[in-house]
Amino acid sequence: MRYPSRPWMCLLLVLVTMHLSGQSLPLDSTSSIILQEIKSASSDKQIQKLFQEHYFEIRYDLQLFNKAMLYLLENDREKAAVQVLEVNPFLMSQHNEQAMYHYYRGISQMLDKRGWPNYKQAEKSLNLAAKSMSRSFAPDYGFFSDVENARGYLSITARGISTDPDKKHVCIVRDEFIDMAIYHFRESLMYNPENAFAQRNLDTLYAKLSMAGLPIPPHHYRENLIAGQSVAFDSLDIDSLHSTANLPLLDYRLLPKNYQLILSELSQYDEIILCMDLSGSMDDPVGWGPETSKFSVAQQLVLFITLQMRTNVFLGALSVGQECDIESAVLNHPIASISRQEMMMKVDAVRPYGYTPLNTRLKMTKEMFSTRRNKKLVFLLSDGMDTCDENPNLCNTAAMLSNHGIDLSVFSFIYENLEDEESRTAYSIYTCMTNPSEGKIYKITADGGLQDEIEYEPISNNTLILPVMDTSYLWRNNPGLFQFDIDGVIPPIENMIDFDQARNN
Repeated sequence: MRYPSRPWMCLLLVLVTMHLSGQSLPLDSTSSIILQEIKSASSDKQIQKLFQEHYFEIRYDLQLFNKAMLYLLENDREKAAVQVLEVNPFLMSQHNEQAMYHYYRGISQMLDKRGWPNYKQAEKSLNLAAKSMSRSFAPDYGFFSDVENARGYLSITARGISTDPDKKHVCIVRDEFIDMAIYHFRESLMYNPENAFAQRNLDTLYAKLSMAGLPIPPHHYRENLIAGQSVAFDSLDIDSLHSTANLPLLDYRLLPKNYQLILSELSQYDEIILCMDLSGSMDDPVGWGPETSKFSVAQQLVLFITLQMRTNVFLGALSVGQECDIESAVLNHPIASISRQEMMMKVDAVRPYGYTPLNTRLKMTKEMFSTRRNKKLVFLLSDGMDTCDENPNLCNTAAMLSNHGIDLSVFSFIYENLEDEESRTAYSIYTCMTNPSEGKIYKITADGGLQDEIEYEPISNNTLILPVMDTSYLWRNNPGLFQFDIDGVIPPIENMIDFDQARNN
């Protein structure tokens, strides 16, 4: 997507070199030489000097920083890592870099020879990592999942210390600590549903609450569960609502070659909000026809769906464009509020312009459906990301919709070119958005066809697993209290990070 008056965003996307899990770009020649020098250094003092000498190179190359830190930690040079991390090498405006810095700071604090008391400092560092990532224009959701898994681990292990009857130091786990950790593990799985470590930790805590006879806390996205409006379907003039007479002509040459794939998928739903991107960048040409704009293809597809969808499916429409607000949506039609004929005429008349308030508009869709217990879908047609500084909130919004029984699928104009940083970032966001409801991502290919699978999968390298929690010696009077030995809290670095996988990334 394109900012009409913010050209610095293009520069930001060039400067931000993300470590998107499983698909990171190779180091350039200069960074490769610096990394080799770090690996060849014979002393911690030499390593610290190299970081100082190459301050600006490391500052702007997240890949180099990440690979250097992995090397130091894997090769038992945590002292050198701590010394390097004592000086923050990144600008505060570079949120991905800040998040990575605080993450490794937290890991190194957990490894500190002074032991368990540093877990409190590690918890603070990881909180800062999550805060930085939440501000990022281009977050990496595999890494975000790692941070949340580590935060959940510390929610349990960085708590109060006590002694058991044998005078051994133990950590006492209360149910409020478990609730706190459950929140983080759920967040971790939202960003990467395949994170087996977060899932194992979550299952452990569910089992502990069940053992104590305590309720599992409700998901925080389930607030105000009943969404939508009360629609008296029996009173509607169904024939008039679904009338398709006197409609604008469709140009079938502009439709994707295998467009029936979308129609087949959408036909499984009872209510659909067609969420159409009208931002300025939709006026750009598609790859297979310079005379054809992305907007023209999306417009014809929306018209086709409205015309061809079976008559017992109720449709609505919402536009994403104009300004970063709610009021400027030129299409804002809840389910059953407009006939298909009128909706098609309105869609035929709109034109692309302005920003992309994607998160703001997606949140609006929650109230656009009926309160019926049926299959609901938001179908987004877009060519990029939120340009109103709300990208990190999109996963939360999608999870909220899913917990209200609303699925989300995406028709994307971003070609599968993982060397393009903006496309890779958008795919990671789309993947995170569609995961909660197992929605589809339809990618328009360079020849005008459709592909309903993408190669991007977020990968998590953080392998922290909760220690074994036994019932506390206080259990008789305080059911729900668990404990574990402090000595068993601090895992070795190979039980914190999967180095084999991280190197391959």
